[in-house]
Amino acid sequence: MTNMSTPTLKLDVPRFYLGLAIALALHLFLISLPIAFWVDMNLYKDWAITMVQQGFANFYNYSTNCDYPPTYLYVLWMIGKIFQFFDPNFSHTDGLLLMVLIKLPPVLADIGSALLITEILKPHTTEATAHKLGLLYAFNPLMLFVSGVWGQVDGLMNFLMLLAFYLIQQNYVIRSGLLIAVMIIIKPQGLFFAPFLVLSQWFRQVWWKWTAIAGGGLGLIWLIILPFYGIGSPETINISKPFFSLYKLLKGTADYYSFASVNAFNFWGWANWIRDYTTFLGISYKVIGLIFLGILLIWLGVFLYQQHHFTASDSTTPRFTAQIIAISIMLFGFFMLPTRMHERYMLYGLGFLVIAIALIPAIKWIYWGLTITGAANVGYAYLRYNYEDLFYAIPEMWLQSVVYTVSAVNVILFLVILSYTFRPQPLASAPSVIP
Repeated sequence: MTNMSTPTLKLDVPRFYLGLAIALALHLFLISLPIAFWVDMNLYKDWAITMVQQGFANFYNYSTNCDYPPTYLYVLWMIGKIFQFFDPNFSHTDGLLLMVLIKLPPVLADIGSALLITEILKPHTTEATAHKLGLLYAFNPLMLFVSGVWGQVDGLMNFLMLLAFYLIQQNYVIRSGLLIAVMIIIKPQGLFFAPFLVLSQWFRQVWWKWTAIAGGGLGLIWLIILPFYGIGSPETINISKPFFSLYKLLKGTADYYSFASVNAFNFWGWANWIRDYTTFLGISYKVIGLIFLGILLIWLGVFLYQQHHFTASDSTTPRFTAQIIAISIMLFGFFMLPTRMHERYMLYGLGFLVIAIALIPAIKWIYWGLTITGAANVGYAYLRYNYEDLFYAIPEMWLQSVVYTVSAVNVILFLVILSYTFRPQPLASAPSVIP
């Protein structure tokens, strides 16, 4: 009988890099369009210019609306310097050039993430499958929109999380810990990754490595934020001043967004823009969310410990699969369970879900489901602030229906992926090729 199976495209190395080049061209096309999320873009422009004009030490005094920790401000300072070369007096900041420069780092990070995904996957699947899944992320429409159109930097955080995971897989645990410290002072959401390092490695690493991570991380943070805060005058030197100043900044940001949900379609989507100190049975929403998150982290710690008998040489054992499942759930859980979450925070798990597809192909439905619900969530916020007249012309009942429906779907998807931690069978072996 003649074999009538459908032929598949062999994705070799040249085709993979051609695909990445096309993905990059698509990103660059999007950032060349004169559209962005104007609230964030105006802030980034203001911060970049203020960094150049006022310097590091005076920045927070002149830019009182900045709620970012110092690290990404170095990137904006560099962007401001590049723009100043073409426009010394900053007289054309509303033009296309400054917007393109601001959008470029997350765009490059998206391409870098695709490369990292392939490198992480190569020891655990075929090269062709690793290449396909890298491109699946590079062409993800949600990431294209957030980096290329919106202009936010979440793609950069995705890249750093994937890099931290890659370092763990290479047993460079100290380097991963130091990178996580830097991530936290790029955006506080970098903290989402930190529990994974502890829960997956505490029973594998010797004590002195944790001491090196803690001491090195604090020292690295201190050095990075020192130019912004200083240590006081010669008469009143205070070595701890940078840490106190950073804490004050982060606490102010957290208190400013003290709502059950900040346009996030998660477990708290029904309480969008309701203060999280509101109580249920005498317990605030904030505490309830933290309790749920704490239970999740404890369970994931147990789940990861169940793989402790596998060694680093067992490259295709359930250990790697369990880690991918755990970090995907953890990042999704940080979006779903605590209060004060924003709409884009669901993006942080997408890169790991792509990797999980190679190990458990059925997860592709969760990946595309979250891409669709994430698009609805991000689109809701984008429409609300960029096109207010159109947004408020939509009947309130319709908008609330979208919020409730998408939030419910996200809860279901979260429970589905969480169920994989209760299924020993799918983790017993990992397929090498996607069906």
